[in-house]
Amino acid sequence: MKSPILLRALALAGFGICAYLGFLKLTGQTTSIVGCGTGSGCSNVLGSEWSQFFGIPVSVLAGVLYLALFASTFRPSRPLYLAFAICLTGAALWFIGLLYLTVRSVCPWCLAMHTIGIVTSIFLVRSLKAAPPSGTTLRFAPFAALASLVVLTLGQLLGPKPDTHARTTETVSDLSGKEDSSGATDGGRTGVDREGVVKFFEGRKEYNTITMPHLGPSDARHVLVKYFDYTCGSCRDVHADLHFVTEKHPGAFCIILLPVPLHRDCNPFFPADLTNHDHACELARLSLAAWRAKPELWPEVHEQLFSRPILPPEIAEAAVGQIVGHDELAREMEDPWINEHLKSNVNDFKQMILTTRAMPKMVIGDNEVLHGAPRSKEELLQALEKQYQLK
Repeated sequence: MKSPILLRALALAGFGICAYLGFLKLTGQTTSIVGCGTGSGCSNVLGSEWSQFFGIPVSVLAGVLYLALFASTFRPSRPLYLAFAICLTGAALWFIGLLYLTVRSVCPWCLAMHTIGIVTSIFLVRSLKAAPPSGTTLRFAPFAALASLVVLTLGQLLGPKPDTHARTTETVSDLSGKEDSSGATDGGRTGVDREGVVKFFEGRKEYNTITMPHLGPSDARHVLVKYFDYTCGSCRDVHADLHFVTEKHPGAFCIILLPVPLHRDCNPFFPADLTNHDHACELARLSLAAWRAKPELWPEVHEQLFSRPILPPEIAEAAVGQIVGHDELAREMEDPWINEHLKSNVNDFKQMILTTRAMPKMVIGDNEVLHGAPRSKEELLQALEKQYQLK
């Protein structure tokens, strides 16, 4: 039999990618993938429910498989090689199908891993004739491989679903250093000391339901604060989910919407190695200018800027100008309030990413923050109904 150097190289390459993705998944850094940005295909795939099997990242399981394959090349066995080929090919087809048909996002790193799996399978099959047969229990290895694929598939379909978002308790404060001991509960609605002002984080952070961009009645019983970016896929998902929530409980929520561009041009706290958020700063400024120009028309602008594909700045400006008026928009774009508002939002973002970079970030209750997109709109509805005791 020829030296299995190529098989060993492929196995080590596959293990390297699995180890990298597994480490990021286990440490909650799925937005730190080289070449991918927050809300990108990589982030969406590794943050999806299909990225785990009973709580174990599938990249970790794949890494164990590649290590076992590497070890087997020192004592080749025909049934064992066939079993590895079945596992690698079956898993690659399953997960590639999920990427395109269910998750509808593509992660280049995941595709590279599955491509290595298929190429490795081809070489394993080509090596079957040269590999010695096995008279031991290893002859049942191919059947065990088929059974493991069935278990993987059924486990992901019917087993427990992992959360696709994080929920943490945060301490965020205005950078002015001002603190207010008056506590705020129930979405910041108690302890209001002047019109429109709500307080979160034990009174350390104030928002205004009248002067800040928002959806829903400014005097609603409950107030949510959502930090988002128009170029973030997860932010768009939560945007749609919140429509579902407000339809179920009309008039119950005022949702303050604070753009946080995920781009270094206006957000120095966003990692420089993350991309895929071109025009984030321009779209955020357009949104805020439209709010200042015509608050009553801003919800239409908000929907327009969340359209896909992401609008280039010149097209977005034309579309927004058509809604609020081109002259009004041009005038408000010069308002220093826009940059001051963005700076405040970005500073809040800086304090919240100490836990996780996942976006969007939605402040509920007093000091709880939901990071990222829940698995479904029903899951978000249930979380908010439980938080605010809604029926």
